[in-house]
Amino acid sequence: MSLTCMDKRSRVVYYTSDTTDELGQYDLTVKKYVYGKELDTKGCSVRLVSSSDNVCNILTDFGGGKSGVKLNYPTSVYRSLIKYVLNPFYYTTPMCDKPDTDGYDDSGPNNPQGQGGYY
Repeated sequence: MSLTCMDKRSRVVYYTSDTTDELGQYDLTVKKYVYGKELDTKGCSVRLVSSSDNVCNILTDFGGGKSGVKLNYPTSVYRSLIKYVLNPFYYTTPMCDKPDTDGYDDSGPNNPQGQGGYY
């Protein structure tokens, strides 16, 4: 997973990434100040990057993992530590191979259901 923070002019001011633990959870520590300026977490988003699993490696957008999730409201604030808890992100496995449809015409006489094959 990765964390990308943009400034008001849509420039990347902070980027980091990390791996998840065996439960798929992660914990990132981000400095409050970047290049002498306070980091505005409203411009930050978290998303999936890649899977370490050879089989379960298809990105999904469940929980916003593929498109990214903006950091909105912290779940806890203590001194200079601000914590966000996000919904889980998921990878999936390929469901099946793409069918071979070369030379197939569903409107011909070999298809008794008619066009589209609907019953």
